[in-house]
Amino acid sequence: MQAEWAAPETTDSRRQNSAPLAAALPLHVTTLVSVFDAVPVAMAVWSISGELVHANPVFRDLEQMTSGDLPVRTFVSFVDPNDQSKVSTSIGALASGQRNFFECDFRCVLPDGEEHWVRTMVTALYGPGGDADHFVSQVFDFSNPRTADAQAHRLIDATPVMLWLTDRDGLPRIGNRMSKEFLGAAGDEPDLGPLLMSTLHPDDIAAAAPELKKRFRDQSPVEFMARVTRRDGVYRWVNHRALPYFDANGDFEGYAGASFDMTEAEERRLEFQTAREIIRAVTEDGPIAVIRADISGDIDYATGGWPGFLAAAHGQLTGSNWHSMLTPEQLDDVLAQATASISSREPFTVRVQLVDPDAADGLGFAEDHRLLGDDRWAELRVAPVFDEVGDHSGYVATLADVTTEVISGTRADRLAQVLDAGSDFLLIAEQDGVISYVNDAARQTLGVSAGHGESEPSYLVDVLDPESYTLFREVVEPMLERDGIWRGELAFCARGESFIPVSALFIAHRDVHDRIESISAVARDITEMKDAELRLLQLATHDHLTSLPNRILLYDRLEQALARFHRHHQHVALLYLDLDGFKAINDDLGHHVGDAVLVEIAHRIRLAIRETDTAARIGGDEFAVLVEGMGDPVQLRLLADRLIEGIGQPITIQGNEVQVGVSIGLVLAGSRTDVVDSLMAMADAAMYRAKAAGRGRYEFVGPDGLTLV
Repeated sequence: MQAEWAAPETTDSRRQNSAPLAAALPLHVTTLVSVFDAVPVAMAVWSISGELVHANPVFRDLEQMTSGDLPVRTFVSFVDPNDQSKVSTSIGALASGQRNFFECDFRCVLPDGEEHWVRTMVTALYGPGGDADHFVSQVFDFSNPRTADAQAHRLIDATPVMLWLTDRDGLPRIGNRMSKEFLGAAGDEPDLGPLLMSTLHPDDIAAAAPELKKRFRDQSPVEFMARVTRRDGVYRWVNHRALPYFDANGDFEGYAGASFDMTEAEERRLEFQTAREIIRAVTEDGPIAVIRADISGDIDYATGGWPGFLAAAHGQLTGSNWHSMLTPEQLDDVLAQATASISSREPFTVRVQLVDPDAADGLGFAEDHRLLGDDRWAELRVAPVFDEVGDHSGYVATLADVTTEVISGTRADRLAQVLDAGSDFLLIAEQDGVISYVNDAARQTLGVSAGHGESEPSYLVDVLDPESYTLFREVVEPMLERDGIWRGELAFCARGESFIPVSALFIAHRDVHDRIESISAVARDITEMKDAELRLLQLATHDHLTSLPNRILLYDRLEQALARFHRHHQHVALLYLDLDGFKAINDDLGHHVGDAVLVEIAHRIRLAIRETDTAARIGGDEFAVLVEGMGDPVQLRLLADRLIEGIGQPITIQGNEVQVGVSIGLVLAGSRTDVVDSLMAMADAAMYRAKAAGRGRYEFVGPDGLTLV
């Protein structure tokens, strides 16, 4: 069906069919035709297959048809070729009853032969059986939509604003002529997205990205400022604004946006902002506080610098009187100088101590009204102000904090007293190594003295032990040169040639040429901390009963020994000892006797081995001996015999004589026992074989994993 509507019949066939179609109009259509011919609206009747069967006079005039025979035409022949497929589908929908009408653009011919496009409505006509057997078209809008579209396009391209449309992801795709000219895009370049994204300043788009993503997700209006590279390569500040747009069904299609070059306005804004920040830095955030007061002293303006002087005021000085900020003894002097300045028209400067005006009760000033529990000194510079006729109208005053300058000497003395009385060691060494300052703790404990005119000054090398001095030259000095500071642990030499472990802080002080001219050191005695660390380490790595290394320390030394075995082929042997008959002692005589027996066994193991060997208690009545550098089986057998003999001797504990034996698994490390776990497992298994073979003996396993007879 659709193919028939889209492809009209030949001219001859149309002429043959037109007369029968017109003559055979159904009665219901004929009645409508008589009405159509009388109305001043262009109307035509078409067969349900899309062929023209009747046209009223107005329609004939629009199409420049003669009053003779009606030409055989199909509806789609009056439609834009690009729309024919869609229109054919709509006619099919009329025929099937899926829709009652549709609209489309319709071509007519002006008297001068020029085409003119109008809007027409197509409505189905239903026969006696209730099915659509014809349809009627009527022109209801003589305006030219194509002309309107052309004007709209001219308006879009002629406007000096960059206009663009995005896809559903918010990426600009289509732009007007101004957009393409600004970006330097080719006239036929269809997609602006890649070009625009490459020209946006990365910092600006990164700053705007989170908000843009949120707005794209919510399909809400968008506005942001970003720099864009113009076609000449110059960054321009561009303001981008966009609104979401939707299709006829209300589905989101993208954003319609406009971009404005705001470079000049943005530059002026930035200049104004810079000027404003400078003014604020000078007044509000500057180190000098400023007030303006009338002739009676009431303040009508105060900058933000005042809270640095008056904690209680918090900058809210407007409405208060500056007289209340001075101590009574200073107020008279300032008032006298203020009066004199009116006559001389010259400013005056005076150093004053400030009090909190909120803390003052009328004119009664108390010592505890001074701020922060300490005196605050300021340099007050007051200038009289005169109006346009020369009459005195008030004062402008600036206030600079000179507290540090005034009391630095006192504070330095107090600080020196504190430092001298402290228990930490304080030293200052000059560039030549001479110690120029020491506190009392360093003087008394370390025996050093400052080199101010003394006959035998001390040097930094006198304070550090040899190892620490080497560390100082190789590590500390380079770090002071690079970073100006170093923290770490050293050892100081104390009186009596002993050494004190210290936690030290060294700070480098530089001259105007950035060269180190002196070094100060603060050090704390950490002897107790080191002793505590040693005790903790002892508890963590040794058996609390026998003081032998425990399993943790044994494993650590086994790891090191096997590492040397792999690197240097140094022999490693492990003896796994399990006491025979020990359980009966615990059961019959009690654990206190058993513990005493274990202590004695540990002592006998130490006597049987070398100082370089490691004896460990690994649990209950189990012990182990690590032997390095001994690969001779004869020597290892002798060691096992000594252990069996020494442990097997009777032991007297609290009047009780007891005797235990020992079964030993002896393993010489090899390819099958080159890791700790396998070596321990092999020795443990050998020990159990010795115990099963009669106790009081040893089982010797060679490096190949085989038992040696």
